Amino acid sequence: MAGDGVEVEDLSYGPVALAQNLQDRPPYDRLVLVGAVARGRPPAEVTTYRWERRLPPDEEIQERIAEAVTGVISLDNLLIVCEALGSLPDDVRVVEVEPADEDWGDGLSPEVQERLPDIVEAVWSSTRP
Repeated sequence: MAGDGVEVEDLSYGPVALAQNLQDRPPYDRLVLVGAVARGRPPAEVTTYRWERRLPPDEEIQERIAEAVTGVISLDNLLIVCEALGSLPDDVRVVEVEPADEDWGDGLSPEVQERLPDIVEAVWSSTRP
């Protein structure tokens, strides 16, 4: 618990498990998700948005659920699978950072590390009414 009714949790255990976890909890007013997602933006660019809840066709949802069950973890999969399974609250905010480096390893790239204060501020701003 981070205080003021805010909980912080590592969601790297997969979308299907998260969907079940959310269904077992009292409903949340808002969910803020944070992730590094390569979308071709400048390295370490921070983007925030309210998720529009648009789902792809049923076939793609099934593919994403199959990927999730086999261990594929991505922010897009998490949003789509949890929405398809009816687990997300009405208000879902997303904070994305463009990775500068997608290699395995501990820690952040220097570019993302430099933007960490901006990322933290974007997350906390997303929790405010």
